[in-house]
Amino acid sequence: MSHPLPSVFNCSNDMALAANVDQYIPPKRIQQMETDLASLSCCWDGTRFAGPWGWSRAMRKRYIQMGVDQSLLPSLQWIGHVRQLSSRQYACQYIQDLLSDIDDSRLIGRDMRFCHTVEDARIWVEANGIDTAIYKLPWSSSGRGVFVSQDTDARDMERLSGFVRSQGGFAMDRYYTGKTLDFAMEFFVGNGGITEFLGYSVFHASDGGTYGYNVVASQQQLLRQIDVDPELLQRLIDYHVIHLPSTIYRGPIGIDMIKVIGHDGRACVHPCIEINLRMNMGILALLLYERYGDSCPIFLTPPDGRTFYAAVEDGRLQIKVRRGI
Repeated sequence: MSHPLPSVFNCSNDMALAANVDQYIPPKRIQQMETDLASLSCCWDGTRFAGPWGWSRAMRKRYIQMGVDQSLLPSLQWIGHVRQLSSRQYACQYIQDLLSDIDDSRLIGRDMRFCHTVEDARIWVEANGIDTAIYKLPWSSSGRGVFVSQDTDARDMERLSGFVRSQGGFAMDRYYTGKTLDFAMEFFVGNGGITEFLGYSVFHASDGGTYGYNVVASQQQLLRQIDVDPELLQRLIDYHVIHLPSTIYRGPIGIDMIKVIGHDGRACVHPCIEINLRMNMGILALLLYERYGDSCPIFLTPPDGRTFYAAVEDGRLQIKVRRGI
């Protein structure tokens, strides 16, 4: 957007995209999180990231209710396109195109695909000898709508049938037991389709995808933690810089990845676990280090009297929950 908008921490954005309505009401706990962490938006307000955490029909309606001129807001058509790009179905296609373009045995993720029926998943699991798979709703966040299944049974199949009924399908992938690191590449696609690589982020997520924390550190420190061939990483960056601006989306993008140690002891990279077309905790961690270096304040939002607060402790950016809640 050419005119900065008031920044909003709407962490329910992925759920709002799934609902695809003008008036979306998140679950009460998520409402509480957004209320308690509202001041977190000050961390990116006034920067080129100014605006909402993410775009949806509901967020557009919220700005209108705030009195923002509609001419400053993206159209419903634009938001509809971004909704499709934010689906994991797009990420499934994106990674297959990437792996076709970059032929490197250290890149994994060829089993990642989108299924419109439960039968598609069953056939794929059996044909590729997948013992343990991870299944994900097209739109969900922080581990919601994600589950890991070993020898997918009737109960799991029924759960997947629910995914099909609610969101038209699901993404699936081989579950990698050798994961040693979660990390991401962060980008900004500006007007004119010029894509800038912002940097790497390192974070922790549970086996089921629940977010834990982001590391707030220098790029040199993060690269030492990632410990992957720089030449391979640069090839991935170059690919993204060329292909990310091919859509209508403009704004921040995070591409989540994992590092996996195979049975042969070799380090491999899954180059596209998720594509987040929105603000994210990785970019927030980059902004915090740029602003404060190693002296980031502990409390980013007031902790007193709130259920949730954001803090940086021991170099870890976290959303904390008060004890006893």
